[in-house]
Amino acid sequence: MLDLSGVAYRYGDGTAALAGIDLRLAAAERVALLGANGAGKSTLLLCLAGLLRAGGRIAIDGTELAPATLAAVRRRVGLVFQDPDDQLFCASVGEDVAFGPRQAGLPEAEVQARVGEALAAMRIADLAARHPHRLSVGQKKRAAIAAVLAMRPSLLALDEPSASLDPRTRRELIALLAALPCTILAATHDLALARALCPRTVILDAGRVAADGATAALLDDAALLARTGLS
Repeated sequence: MLDLSGVAYRYGDGTAALAGIDLRLAAAERVALLGANGAGKSTLLLCLAGLLRAGGRIAIDGTELAPATLAAVRRRVGLVFQDPDDQLFCASVGEDVAFGPRQAGLPEAEVQARVGEALAAMRIADLAARHPHRLSVGQKKRAAIAAVLAMRPSLLALDEPSASLDPRTRRELIALLAALPCTILAATHDLALARALCPRTVILDAGRVAADGATAALLDDAALLARTGLS
């Protein structure tokens, strides 16, 4: 459902952030995207969502990303930022989760159905009336994911989903993510999360795919982890 070919991106100063990424994900796959700082993980997620204009080919569910298809592709890619405060801006969690479907022009009955579905998936229905900025970091993370899930994306793209979480909250989030039916691409430094959530791992190094394979095998390769700055 995700097909990348020769995806490249340069920053304004000419630095190559992505230098020809080839990658394919099947529907319902859960894939960890690992790499040291500056490897290109977050940049790749932004390119998938069309927030950065990359070279090469990006296709979601057979639709190639282009100016004419940008809105359609963005509806299929649910990008969750590392800091949930960058994503939550309404007066209540319920309003944040409803924002996307309402902007899409869905009937209010459908909006409320999607809100209930997304809140239930993240087990935060009891937080619907709470102000997002009065929540814990873990609750905010779940609310931000619920806001994306309400759009029913084909691909859930997570940027450092376990950042700033305590061990119990992290374990709970992993269990919730594992139960979702959508394809997941999780950019993370958390090797334990990758091992627990994602059967497959892709390692980026200097904007290129350095390894792609079974998570357990890659994370047990000490030489590979050292070479890519993950040890």
